Order: sequence, then structure tokens, then C-alpha cells
Amino acid sequence: MLNFYPGPSKLYTDIDQDIEEAFTSGIISMNHRSTDFMTLYAEVQKGFEESLDVPEGYKVYFTSSATECWDILAKSFSGKTFLHIYNGEFGKKWMETNEQAGNPTVSKVFDIHSEVNTDFSEEELMADIVCTTLVETSNGTFLTSEVQYQVRTAFSEALIAVDATSGMAGMPIEWDKADIWYASVQKCFGLPSGLCVLILSPEVHHAIEFRSKDTQYNSLKRIVANGKKFQTTHTPNILDIYLLSKRIQHITEDTSYFALEERMKYLYTHFSNHAFLRPLIIEKRSQSATVLALKGDEEYIIRIKKALKDQGIIIGSGYGIWKENTLRIANFPAHADEEFTTLLNAL
Repeated sequence: MLNFYPGPSKLYTDIDQDIEEAFTSGIISMNHRSTDFMTLYAEVQKGFEESLDVPEGYKVYFTSSATECWDILAKSFSGKTFLHIYNGEFGKKWMETNEQAGNPTVSKVFDIHSEVNTDFSEEELMADIVCTTLVETSNGTFLTSEVQYQVRTAFSEALIAVDATSGMAGMPIEWDKADIWYASVQKCFGLPSGLCVLILSPEVHHAIEFRSKDTQYNSLKRIVANGKKFQTTHTPNILDIYLLSKRIQHITEDTSYFALEERMKYLYTHFSNHAFLRPLIIEKRSQSATVLALKGDEEYIIRIKKALKDQGIIIGSGYGIWKENTLRIANFPAHADEEFTTLLNAL
């Protein structure tokens, strides 16, 4: 089976060997207060610093999912004003989590065919926490480096939080542009679902100590307190953490990221001339390197998805307001060029 679903998606090559090694080593039978687990946790922190250039002072923590991160942030910073900048369904869902938690919430919604206007209103500039999405998985848009810089500059006193679920390990991350980064591992990391990486800057650690609330078992206060000992607030997905430690050893940013960008450029060119499908996102600066959304006739999309499935090829359905007339294709590091050749021939 070829899996181009935008998460969970194809697992990285040789993961079966690493799973067997994890089983043989006994690590997946260890508890999360054991020396073996704490050593593993420390290895992941070191791996992120060495392979993904996470700066000194930024610390890695574990949650179960990106969705859980929404809840953790909403409750840990209860009563703070959240500004949500988004153009798709996952950014909207994050905003709704804060609304449901009763937090003061301001939305800045922008069109998928243009970059967000960074001329912020007085109300928007009052936000304590600014929430953005690096890659909007529902439509394949990307928040450019320039926009990230403008947001960081405009909100120098606020905390910037980024949902990097479809970007982390698939594109360069400019860590200093934000304070809170999180990503589920079932996308660009090429891992099984059930684990999310949460990365916090020194500024967030200070805010957590003096400005956050400790009202639940997975509050940021407790996550950070446990993380100082390389422990977690709960029994985590130790197998996934072990596989993550192996995966980040093999990440080479310069080569893999460039290859993804070049492949996505080819895909956009290909589908710009397709008989039945066209790219949803027209603005080149907003096109992500990891998720491709294609629009077409509803009946054709239903028919082609079934035909592909019959051939053992899985692609993503549309999502949210684009559910019926789009499909989505993942372009993650685990995917090989020859697999895309097979997909394009089938389409």
C-alpha cells in the first residue's frame, strides 16, 4: 500500500527494525520514572538540538497530540487574551478550543489566496498569546518566513504559539520566531500516531512560572517540572519516543528539505496542466512544501479516490469547507520519488 494521506501517513524506512530493537532492548517495558526512560528523553532533547537546530534554552516535552496542546495552552493560560491568525479549519478549531474554555479570543481570518495582513488593529495588539499555523493541513497553505518575522516584531511582548504539525521535520524551522512550537509525529516525522512534541522557549518558561495556572494534571507547570527531570506527567507513548530518538538521528535538513521543495514544485507544475484537477492554492509564496490540496469536480474526486484505493494507493479527502471538492496529498520525507511516479501515473 502507498499512503499519501496527510497524517497518519507513510512510516519512515526501516522503522520495523527500530521497533524490533525497541522490543529487544526492553525500553518499552520501562516506566516513565526509570533511569532508562530519563536517558531516552535526554537523548531526544540532544537530538533536536543537533539535528533540528533547536536553540539553547528551548526544551522538548511530550503530549499525546496537537489537539491536547490546544487544551493545555487554553487551561494553563486561562483568562489570557488569545489572538488566532488562520485561514483554515485547523486554525479555526484551535480558536474554538479557547472559546469553549471561556478565554477572551480575537480572530484574524485571512484568505487562502493571499498572505495575512500584518497591519494589526489596536484590539489585536492587546493579545497575550498569538496563535498561528505553520502549515494549514486542511488547505496546504504555508506561513512564510516574512510573515512570521512581522508577527514576532508586532507582538514583541506577547507569546507566539505555532501549530507546526505538518511542517516540523519537513522544512526549516526558525525557532526564534516563536515561543511555543508543537507537532504531532505522524506526519513529517514518519512515525505512528499517538505522540506530540511540544517545544518551549526560555520566555515561555518564565511566563509559566509567574503567569500560568496549575489546574490539571497536564498543566504547563507540571509538564515543565517533570521535564526538568526528563520525566513526564503521565505514562507516555514510550515506543513512539524511542522511534523518535532514532528518526531524528537521520534527519539531514539541507538535503531532505530541498528535495521536498523541489518535488512539490514539480507536483504543482504537473497538476497545473491536469485534465481534471487543479491546485487549490494559487499564490506561490503560500504553497507549502508538505501538503498539496487539489480541487476538482465532486464526482471525479469520489471516483478517483476509489480507483486509487483499489490499486492500493491512499490519498487524503478534502477537509472542512473544502471537503467535497478537494483532495489532499502528503509530500513528507518518508515518501520516495518512485512512489510519486506511481501516484501520478494512476491519476
